[in-house]
Amino acid sequence: MLGALQEMILKHMQPGMKLPAERQLADELKVGRPAVREAIKALEVLDVIERRRGDGNYVKSLAGLGGGWATMVNHIEARFDMLELLEVRKMIEPAAAALAATRRTNRQLREIEIELLAQEARPDDHAVLERHDYLFHEAIIRAARNQVLADTIRFLSPMLQKSRRITGRTTPDIPKIIKQHRTIYEAIRLGEMELAQLAMKDHLQTVGLDLISERKR
Repeated sequence: MLGALQEMILKHMQPGMKLPAERQLADELKVGRPAVREAIKALEVLDVIERRRGDGNYVKSLAGLGGGWATMVNHIEARFDMLELLEVRKMIEPAAAALAATRRTNRQLREIEIELLAQEARPDDHAVLERHDYLFHEAIIRAARNQVLADTIRFLSPMLQKSRRITGRTTPDIPKIIKQHRTIYEAIRLGEMELAQLAMKDHLQTVGLDLISERKR
């Protein structure tokens, strides 16, 4: 899907042009709308697309189309430390969860829930955790409704995705992680800022302990 969208942009669009709506892209490329959304997110990270709130998606630059999402993620792999990335997440994500508890829309809450339910449906599947753990946290960032925060996370996104590829395979207790995700979600649903912040802190602490334990093996 990502390749098809890249090809369409290269052939038919220039910087400054507005992309068709998600539904139209899905029809033209013969894929589901979730696949379109994921491809757009990937191209945002590559700085090809910029999202203008309330106006849609625009082509920002064609420079990032020379490589690709996987290439970018693999290139970054050797340039960051997992524990250092976790330190940054601890600075950002608890506050983001607190903001999401008071700012989220019903639609954004539903997006968070969808990612949680996908995990709960397959509680022993590392591949499912790898994918939907990332999307769960990303949905919380969006629900915080802070554009500077969203831009910061977009910059970190290749590292965050690469880290999920690693932790998704090595997490020793998937049900525990999913249960913590449920606690975070419920705090956001109830509008409990302090509880959401604390739940996210506890969750990231578990992630850190798992990383340290894995390193000692």
